Amino acid sequence: MREVITTYLAARCLGVLEAADGPATAAELAGKLALTGRRESQRRRVRAIVRELRNRGHWIVATLAGGYWLTKDEAMWKDYNECRQIDAKRIIGEAYRRKQAAGPGGQGLLFGAPVNAGAV
Repeated sequence: MREVITTYLAARCLGVLEAADGPATAAELAGKLALTGRRESQRRRVRAIVRELRNRGHWIVATLAGGYWLTKDEAMWKDYNECRQIDAKRIIGEAYRRKQAAGPGGQGLLFGAPVNAGAV
């Protein structure tokens, strides 16, 4: 279930990104937006807010180390989205390969050998 992001919260996040001198990490955004909860919950909430802003047409790019920032550079935005698509395809391919390697029992990768449930 996706979290509902209020217009107010999305607007506040957009304002923080617009005012930033450079990239803002999820932790920095969570602090400026006064998000509560555990650190991982805050990060997930920031990702949901950013996803909502992107769905509304804002060009927000990100790196794992650098954080989030707004761009007006169309080439950067296109490159960023192409990389995201390539990463998604790679992840899906890897998951498929792992599933195939696991075999019909599904545990080949976990234990290295099939598990006989009837063995004592």
